[in-house]
Amino acid sequence: MRILKLEYYDKEEEWQLEPVEFSEGINLLVGVSGAGKTKILTALRSLKAIANGNSLNGVKWSLSFVTKSNINYNWSGEFEIKENTSFIDDNLEDDDNVKIVYEELKCDDTTLVTRTSEKIFFKKKETPKLSPYDSVIELLKQEDDIIPVKKELDKIILIDSDRDVYKIWRFPISILEKYETSSFFQLKESDLPIPIKFAIINRLFPEEFKKIKDAFKSIFNNIIDIKIETPKYKSVPIVLSALLEESIVFNIKEKGIDNWIDNISSGMFKTLMYISELYLSPENSVILIDEFENSLGINCIDSVTDLVWENTNLQFIVTSHHPYIINNISPKYWKIVTRKGNIVTVKDAKDFHIPDSRKKAFIDLINILKNEDDDCDSEDE
Repeated sequence: MRILKLEYYDKEEEWQLEPVEFSEGINLLVGVSGAGKTKILTALRSLKAIANGNSLNGVKWSLSFVTKSNINYNWSGEFEIKENTSFIDDNLEDDDNVKIVYEELKCDDTTLVTRTSEKIFFKKKETPKLSPYDSVIELLKQEDDIIPVKKELDKIILIDSDRDVYKIWRFPISILEKYETSSFFQLKESDLPIPIKFAIINRLFPEEFKKIKDAFKSIFNNIIDIKIETPKYKSVPIVLSALLEESIVFNIKEKGIDNWIDNISSGMFKTLMYISELYLSPENSVILIDEFENSLGINCIDSVTDLVWENTNLQFIVTSHHPYIINNISPKYWKIVTRKGNIVTVKDAKDFHIPDSRKKAFIDLINILKNEDDDCDSEDE
């Protein structure tokens, strides 16, 4: 999947994103704090949630994307607006949900689905009465024409720099048995958590495991090896013993230290998972990263930035304030985010006549953002 264009309006929060076009590889969202960079990532995650059956009060959207097979889709829709509601889970009562009042899905020049507040037409034929709260992608996900759409939207993946770090993971043997006869591609396409994928390739695909391990070692030069095993404790309550038998823990071996270390630091573990996510996410995924630098130590930023730059199978939509990251990504991949009132606009660097010279480009960017920030402050006053 590659996202081509996004337009989004949240009536409840009175926040509007003007149409924005995304590049094929890296899209670096830059702008002052509060401009709307994170909200753009949130909007994309919200569309994935809508495709999986969730309701969002007062949201209106239009998303264009293309598949690896060069099939173009456009999906648009709108939810009604209700007062005093927020993100709504589909497990709540119907009276607490919000209805979809409009929806349309197009494939190239063909309209697959049209929807009003009363009726749904799939390939020009009216469907039986279906839930007014779920998207057509959720309602018709078993249909051959909709299956690929659902699959593509599920490839929107957030790498959360603030996520909790769990260094012990349950790893039932049944999972390993399930993938014993699978290919590496099939494993990547699965929706398993990244630590579990990492554990599986450790056992079944040692060559792929070595690639991740070598990338990790290149960042932390004092690390000479990584292994994954069942945690060992001298004594544990009986009730926990069975769980521990199906658990895994990550160990590292450092230069000059004989024993393996199972108390890997949170920063190291986040970096390991970060690298694993780049290697093990489904091909043609859209990777969302908010504040790219937050999950990485100073010694990791340049190496992981290079890994992102070299990965041609993924589309990245990334926010950052860090000069190293901005300076090491060509201005042609910058998406400059500005806000006036509740309207957010995203433009390319060329729209501001920013040159290709990295040093001069960064200086021009700082001046543009300062001027835009001053304009917003004046307007807010």
